[in-house]
Amino acid sequence: MNDIFENNKQNLLLINEIVANYRKQNFFVGSLKLSVLLKNINSVVEVVFSREDCRDLAGELEQILPALLQAQGDQDYILQADILEGDLLPLLQKIQIKLQEDGTPQVPYFLESNMVILKEKNERLYKVLQNVQSENPKYVIASAINGQPTVQARNGNRCFFMHSAINPEWEAQVLTVGLRAAKNYVVFGMGLGYHVIELLKKYPESKVIVLESEEYLLLQTFRYMDWTTYFKENRIEIVYEPDITELIGHLKQMKDYELFMHYPTVQAVENPSIRTLLEDFFVTTSSMREQERFLDANFEKLSERHLPECSEIKSLFYKKNVVIVGAGPSVNQELPSLKQYRNNITIFATGHIAGTLLREGIIPDAIIITDPQPHMYQQVKGLDTKKIPLILLSTASSSVLDYYEGPVYIAYQNGYRKAEEIAEKIGAKAFETGGSVTTTALDIALQFKAEKVIFVGVDLAYTGGNSHAEGVGRRITDIGSLRKVISCSGEEIYTSKNLDIYRKWIERRIANLTGTVIYNTGNGARIEGAPCRRWDEMMGE
Repeated sequence: MNDIFENNKQNLLLINEIVANYRKQNFFVGSLKLSVLLKNINSVVEVVFSREDCRDLAGELEQILPALLQAQGDQDYILQADILEGDLLPLLQKIQIKLQEDGTPQVPYFLESNMVILKEKNERLYKVLQNVQSENPKYVIASAINGQPTVQARNGNRCFFMHSAINPEWEAQVLTVGLRAAKNYVVFGMGLGYHVIELLKKYPESKVIVLESEEYLLLQTFRYMDWTTYFKENRIEIVYEPDITELIGHLKQMKDYELFMHYPTVQAVENPSIRTLLEDFFVTTSSMREQERFLDANFEKLSERHLPECSEIKSLFYKKNVVIVGAGPSVNQELPSLKQYRNNITIFATGHIAGTLLREGIIPDAIIITDPQPHMYQQVKGLDTKKIPLILLSTASSSVLDYYEGPVYIAYQNGYRKAEEIAEKIGAKAFETGGSVTTTALDIALQFKAEKVIFVGVDLAYTGGNSHAEGVGRRITDIGSLRKVISCSGEEIYTSKNLDIYRKWIERRIANLTGTVIYNTGNGARIEGAPCRRWDEMMGE
């Protein structure tokens, strides 16, 4: 009966793989896997039809399988995927639960064989694991629906799963899809190791280095996962440090690798300040990975236009009072001051707020757009921008060019190899982006030697419970995942992880700054080094 359980576990994985291939129109691969599934399922069907207590399940199978075979015969791949995902998968999950309730499954046990080779490869870790307690109140090992072990973690009052409670192996496949092929991977966090095993299987020429601080989890992954082959091939290395700060130190020393951060591992870190640091790093790297697919295409399209480099409009910023206008909630209250001091300032507006300013009769001296996503043209579509220069980051959305009426200039950035190469070739400045449009605008203003930089609408928080300025934002009602920071008035205010990362970046950028004075306005997040001041004080009246 254990063979049936293992067979059905494989079927559950196969269904997910088949559906994913059909949805992506990889019909050949999907059909091959479907043939394997239909062959495998015979033994499961025999058991279901032979048991009196499975009569209801047998009745469902009698309806599902003919429909699936009919769709297969019709080459209706969409319907096949729907039947597999919506009907057969839930049914096989019920069968798997039934088998577990009967006490059928025997979870594979690899601890002995793993420890033999671990002693040879990493004697220090071997000795550590020899003395690990068999239970840990922070972690609970449980069975997922497909029968594989999963683990639930506790940190303070929060409980969360570190792997799927339905199908950890399939989750690991999905988790690693977005990673680029690399010679070396560094994985922060082992958990039970599903994602690490998947990387090793997916890239058979690659090496994986795992950073882990929890000895109990390492013991469990050696108990439930077979690591022997990967150790023999010298493709897996485990760096164990119980002190999380030392583990981070190891990460900083490593070079030439593709990083994968296991987010549940980050959530399990007990020290709040270190956990926040790791969350910031996770958000930054994840954001970069998500946007990578747009960067190259945008860069190529913008390069084809041979646009002038933005230093040609340096005079707009040099020795000027540069007001960087973001789309934060406090911008509306600052509009009268922008009008009052219009002749004494250079208005450097983000694309998001450009429409609001123009409708108020405030014409920016320059606009900046850095986001690579295709819909960014909406920020300037229909606006009268004939006489307003636009600075586009070299990887910003090329769609903007189809709708912007004024002159366009390129800003090359550090951190993107192609941009760095062009900047070096033509002798242009390369700017730090900081991950957002306002942080990029700040670096441009500073590198172009602005005398003062004044933040308007750069709240970096949800001031008044709003995401953005009136007319371009929304009310924030779900505060469960938000952070609290101190506002300019000294009160606590909510912000997101991303906005908090940008605030910290700005503080690092302006620390020990000379030659330019930085001010803030409104009642958003307090920025160290950018004191909030009244306009008459900032203007020297």
